[in-house]
This record gives sequence, structure tokens and C-alpha cells, in this order.
Amino acid sequence: MPVKKALNALDLVAIAAELNATLSGGKVIRVYRLGDSHYFKIRASDVAYLVANPRRISRTWRIPQGLSPSPLRRFIEGCIINRFEANLDRVMGVSLNCGRLIIELIPPFNIVFTVDGKVKWLLHEYRGKDREVKIGLTYSEPPRRFLDPRFFDNLLRLIEESGLDDESIARGLGLGIDWAREVCVRSKCSDPVLVWGNIRGILEALHLGRLKPVIYTSPFPFVSPIPFDSIKGVFREAESFNRAVDDYFSLIEVEKVAEERVKGIEDEIARLESSIRELEDTVGKYLREAEDLRRRGELIMSRLYELSELHEALLHAYMADKDSFKVKVRGIEHGEVKVIDYDPLRKTVKITISGSEVELTLGERPGETATRYFEEAKRLEKKAKAAEAKLMELRSRVSELRSRVNEAAEETRATVRFVASREWFEKFRWFITSGGSPVLAGKDAGQNEALVKRYMNPWDLFLHADVQGGPVTVIKVTKGQEVNQQDLIEAAQYAAAYSKAWKLGANSIDVYYVKGEQVSKKAPSGEYLTKGGFMIYGQRGWVRGVELIISVGLRIDGNVVRLVSAPPTAAASLTNYYVTLKPGNGDRSEVAGRIKELLTKRYPEARQIPVEHIIEHVPGPSLIAESNAGNPIDWNTVKGVFSKVAG
Repeated sequence: MPVKKALNALDLVAIAAELNATLSGGKVIRVYRLGDSHYFKIRASDVAYLVANPRRISRTWRIPQGLSPSPLRRFIEGCIINRFEANLDRVMGVSLNCGRLIIELIPPFNIVFTVDGKVKWLLHEYRGKDREVKIGLTYSEPPRRFLDPRFFDNLLRLIEESGLDDESIARGLGLGIDWAREVCVRSKCSDPVLVWGNIRGILEALHLGRLKPVIYTSPFPFVSPIPFDSIKGVFREAESFNRAVDDYFSLIEVEKVAEERVKGIEDEIARLESSIRELEDTVGKYLREAEDLRRRGELIMSRLYELSELHEALLHAYMADKDSFKVKVRGIEHGEVKVIDYDPLRKTVKITISGSEVELTLGERPGETATRYFEEAKRLEKKAKAAEAKLMELRSRVSELRSRVNEAAEETRATVRFVASREWFEKFRWFITSGGSPVLAGKDAGQNEALVKRYMNPWDLFLHADVQGGPVTVIKVTKGQEVNQQDLIEAAQYAAAYSKAWKLGANSIDVYYVKGEQVSKKAPSGEYLTKGGFMIYGQRGWVRGVELIISVGLRIDGNVVRLVSAPPTAAASLTNYYVTLKPGNGDRSEVAGRIKELLTKRYPEARQIPVEHIIEHVPGPSLIAESNAGNPIDWNTVKGVFSKVAG
């Protein structure tokens, strides 16, 4: 059985069943494009990504860097998904409240958006003998070149026309060779009723989502929504077929991108090597010509007296009879010098000196000719030297590119960002104190509002820097327990770091705290609270002179890389590696870039983190104070800490 290079019609049925269960009702919030792939960011119960390319349509948990907005976005962003529909061909339809999206995996791969059946947008126009797909025209699906496998009469017709074996089932019913062989193994491909029963059973399981997704590692790579009786090998189960497809094809797609990047480097190497060969030939040519010119100049100088006398005699003969000059001078000898020919167009006399040929020009003395040869030789040697310098530069570039080949492939693999389902607390700024208390902070006025209204209990601690403009910071407390002093100081540092005080260049600030029951969104009579504003009632506690300092680091949980910010004393237990910042003069984007360099140097996985995400964790103009390794607690432990105090 061949290695699966793309999803087939039955695979799409299983994909659609799972997508309907998880993404129906979701909103399309972003549409991106990279190479031959489109990525759809969808907000359903959680944020999810859908990928469509010539190999598959499925959910994906791996997002490569370099995505750019797709023109399709202006048609479907904000639209609600009603249903995914697989038509037993390699075509997936997505019904939206604003139109219909059709993804054709059949060559040539295409994505089409229609409204009331009319094409409004498409990846590329197509015109074949059976249909034309073009903006403004009514969309028509690719014609089926097989019989509908759901009907027994079609199976009987197939048997009558081409017999009953895996190849005829694959072609005639459109199942593809892998599913056709599976049907034949299960039914022995003997009794038509048994064959049809197996086809119906498989289709029913796929439509209803009764799946047991597997990825085979031997005897060859293969992915399937159910285990195959026709494959005797090693496989691992997956939590969903979409996850299995993503695991399987992501490796292929990343390797394809890596190969393309490496091919680009290798093509550049080949181009440079071609230039090097041409330049080597040119250098050799210059040096050979220069050597020949210098040899002729030296030959003339070695017989300068004789040649000067001969040249004088030749001039007299030429002036006496130009017409017969060529005939008369041929064969003249003067010592070891002999005239062998004359070129009337160039007015040059070819002579031999001790068996070596040189040319003399009638209008130029032999000494001048020798000087001209020497000067031309110097010019060519200078050109050869310049070419050799260019050669060294090209060879150095080739050497550099060769060393980059493997590195480029690894970089490409490392830039794929693994997307995990976000926990409820991850939409805020968060950390866990060194004493084990969970802390939340708002990123903007809207989140400040949400924290106070929805997530803060009366017994939680509310903190805020003593300056206008800063995050609401909440220590989530188990009812009846007290917060220790160290945890309070760390939460105060968090509130201070992301307050306006950092941008103002302060080194410290006071932070106050109260219980949640002392905070109200209700304004006094005659007054108005803006969004994110609040009223504090009763006595406040204070943490004085809180140092402005924050650590930004990464934690690696399997394939998922997360950025975490926390006070330095808490960062070590939350991150694998962290960088500590203080207020300074460094621009946020420059500091973020430097943080990424430091993280990537220790953990190549950090390449997948966009610099923009790091900037969000840098409070303002900063300087990097230090960097340290950490030993993070397990992610399930993190989730457990917040789940105990959720709500």
C-alpha cells in the first residue's frame, strides 16, 4: 500500500464528522495564507485553527511563522460556521451564515467562496472540458468519475463492467486503493452482499463519527480514522482523527517547507558555483594572455637593436612600393629575425625570433610595441587579481551557505508554533507565587473590568499600584486562608511592573491592597466610573517602595511553548529559562528581540515565538538585568492550582 500523501474521500467524511462536533457554530475570526496552505482561525468553545491545502483539510495545532492575511478574509471573517459537508469525493463544503466555502482537494487544489451559488472569490480560476470556475459564474462541483458506493445496484454494475477486486472498487466506487483493499480483506472480495455490507458499515462508522484514529509507523507511515485489518504493523492511537491527520501531515508539510528552503539554498550554491567556474576560467584566461604578452614584450626587448633596424628597413620598403610590399617582405631575414607574413588591414608584420612569433606594427617602434605588451599584461594581471578577490568572496559565500543547509532545515522545523487549548486563566496575565498562590492581572481596561466583576471573590486580595494607569491584580485565595508576606510582595511587584510607573521611568512605587469585598463597580451618587474603574471602600493595606522588576521566560510543555511573566522569585518555578528586566532606555521591540535571542540560544523551540508576543510582556523601555535557568512545575499542576480557586 502506498504512503498516504493526501486525504481521500472517505477520510474527509471522518474529518467532517469531527469538525461538525467541535466547530459548528464557531466564528471565523482570521484567515491567513502561507505557500499553498490557508489557515482559518475559528472561535468556538475555544480558539481553533483549520488548515486547507492540497493534502488535507483538518484542524491543526501547529502554526508556522510567516503567515500573511489572505484576500479571502474580507468575505468570511466574522461569519458563523453552520456545517461541514463531505460529498464522498475529495471536496469539502463549509456552510456559513454568509455563504458557502468549497475546498477541492482534487488537482488542481482550489478554494472557492460562493453566495447564492455564485462565485465571489476563488484561489485560482479553472477551465476544463466539464466546467469553468470563475468569479461571477454559478459554481459547479467537479464531475464524479465513479459510482456512488452507497447503493448496492452500483456495486452490481461495477462487477458486471470490471469485475470485483480492490483496483476495480478503488476506481469504480471512488474509495481509493487503501480503503478498497481494506474492504477486500474484510470481505474476501467474493460475495457482493458481503462486500457491500462492509462498505456500508465503514461509511456509517465514518459518518457517525464512530472512530478509532490511528497513525501507523510500520511497515510504512499511514493515518486512518479506524485501524485497518489490511495493515499488519505498529500503530499508535490518537485522541481524534483531526489530531492524527495533523500529526501525520504536519511532519510531511514541515519537511516540504524545509526541503524547499534547503533547495533554495542549494540552488543559490549551484548558481554561485557556476559563477565561480566562469570566473576561474576568466582568471586563467587573463593570466595566460598576460603571460603571452609579457613573453612577447621580453622577446622584442631581447632583440631590440635587430628589430629596430629591421623595422626601419620595412618602413622604407613600404614607402617605396605599398602594393608589392607584402610579397617583397615575406621571407626577409635579419640575423635570427625572419619576416613570415604581413597583414595589410592591421599594418602588422608577423616575425619569428628564434622560432617564437611576435608582431610589429609599422606605425610603432619595436620598443613602443614591447611597452604596449607590458602595459596590457599589467592590465590583465590587475583584472585577474580583482577576479580572484571576487572568487574568494564567492567561495566564502558558498562555504557559509553549505554550513547553513542543515541549520536552515532545523530552523524551519523549529519555527512551527504548537497551539494548545488555552486555559481560562491564560487570557489574563498570570503567575503562581513562590508560596503557591495563583495571581491574575488585567491586560487592559476590559480585562480589569472582567476580573473585578466575574473572577474576584470577596475573600480574594485586590492589588493596584498607587498610580493612575495599571492592571487590576488579584491574588486568588482559598476561602478562610491567609496570604503570606512573600506572596503579597510578589503580587505587588507584578502590579507595579505593568503599571504606568514603568513607562515613567520610576524604580519603585507603593502598591495598596484590599479584600475583594471592599472593591465596587458602583459609583457614588452623581459620579461616573469609566470602564476599568472601581471604588475602594474601607482601610487599605500597603506594600511600600515596591521595586519595578519583572522576569519574562518560556516554559516547554511537550510540543507547546508558552511565554510567562512573573516576579524573579517566582519565575524559576514557572519557566525553563527566563530573562529579568528593569526600567531602562531600551526600546520594547529591541529588548524583545534580544530576549528572543537569549531564549533561542538555550532552547531552539523559542524560534516559534513571534517577537510581537514577547513585546506584550515587556512593560516599557527596559534593560536586561540577567538571565537564568528555571525548573518549571508540571503544566497539570499549574492548571490544578487555578482550578481550585476558579470562579
